[in-house]
Amino acid sequence: MDDNSNKTTKRRNKFAGKEDISRETVDYILSAQIDQLREISRTNDETASQVRESVNILYEKRIPIDTAKFEQLNRSFINEMENKLRKVKQPSKGLKWYIVMWVITLVSAFLAGYFIHEYREWKEKAVYWYQMYEEVKGNK
Repeated sequence: MDDNSNKTTKRRNKFAGKEDISRETVDYILSAQIDQLREISRTNDETASQVRESVNILYEKRIPIDTAKFEQLNRSFINEMENKLRKVKQPSKGLKWYIVMWVITLVSAFLAGYFIHEYREWKEKAVYWYQMYEEVKGNK
């Protein structure tokens, strides 16, 4: 029975090794730590209120910021991106040359056909006029 009465007044502290610490000592330590936590909480509340005041002061002052340099950088970045996009959208040089050569071939084929047609017409007219000349020459 002596052991049961001893357990109520003293507790074994698992973190303090094998020493027995009295309940009063544990209560004193815990109350001291609680007081320290309260003090830390008060300090945190004061710091938070100071931060809130500082933020409010900054919002109220509305400090002007020169954004000209930022705008210039932004415009140059946008122009660079637009130029790169234009380059990407354009067809490659090989494709351009292929299209140019195809157009030149097509134009030269049409021109060749036109000149062949003109040559045949001119030849027919030349033969006609030669025959007319021969008839006139034969009649004289």
